[in-house]
Amino acid sequence: MQVGNAYLYRDDLTKVIPYGLTGEDSVRFAMDYMRKWAEEQVLYEKAEHNVRGDGRIERMVADYRRMLIMNDYERKLLKQQLEGTISEGELMQYYEDNKQLFILEESVVKGVFVKAPLVSPDLKELKKYYKDKSDEALENLEKYAFRNAVIYEMFYDYWMPVSELEGKFVVNLAELSENFDTERDVEVEDSESCYLLHIEEFVPKGEVKPYDLAKLEIMDLLANKRKVELMQNVKNDLYKQSLEKGRIIYYENEAM
Repeated sequence: MQVGNAYLYRDDLTKVIPYGLTGEDSVRFAMDYMRKWAEEQVLYEKAEHNVRGDGRIERMVADYRRMLIMNDYERKLLKQQLEGTISEGELMQYYEDNKQLFILEESVVKGVFVKAPLVSPDLKELKKYYKDKSDEALENLEKYAFRNAVIYEMFYDYWMPVSELEGKFVVNLAELSENFDTERDVEVEDSESCYLLHIEEFVPKGEVKPYDLAKLEIMDLLANKRKVELMQNVKNDLYKQSLEKGRIIYYENEAM
C-alpha cells in the first residue's frame, strides 16, 4: 500500500495482526489498520504542508534529538561507572548515620503463619511444630502444611507488614500486634479453620526500620546521589577541556 512517498509493506502489516486471528477477523483487522494508516499519512502530509517553514518545529525536533542522545549517553556512562560500586560497609554506615530517615509506617514481623481446616489430623502436633524453629520441627511443619494447610507462609528470612496478614486472619492483628513484644503466638479458630501465627521477630510502627528492610531504599538513595555527582563531574570536566581547547568562547559584554 502506498500513500504519496510512504509505503506500508505486507511484512509490516503481518507483524501487527494479533496472534491467533484468522479468516474474516484477520481480513477485517488488516483493512481497518490500513485505513487508519492511510488516514495518518494524509493528515501528516497536510500538516507538514501547513507548518513547513515554521522554525519552531525544527527547534523542537532538534531539542528532542539532543535530549535522546544525552540521555542514552548518561545511561551507558552510569551503567559503566556505578555498577556494583556501593559496598555493604557504605550501606551500613549510611543506615547508622541516617536512621531518622527510615521510620516504619506500620509494624513488621518475621515468623510463620498456618491456616488449616479443623478436621485436619493431628492438629495438636501442628500446634507444637509452628512455634519451634529447630530443623526437625521445621521439617515436620513443612510436611504437615504440604498435606493439610490451606495457607502456609514461612517468613523467617524477610519482614512481613502486619497488614499483609490481616486479610488472612479472623481477628484484628493490628490490635494484637501491640502485645507482640511479649505474646509471640496467636492461635484462633472459627467454625471451619484453625489459624496459627508465630512471631519470631517484631518491630512496631514508629520505630526505625531493620537494616535488611531499609537496605534497598539506601541503595537507591546512594545510587541516585552518585548519579548526580558523577554527571556533574563529567559536565565540569568536559567544560574545562573545551575551554582549554578554545571550543568555548565568551565574547565581550556577554553575560557570564
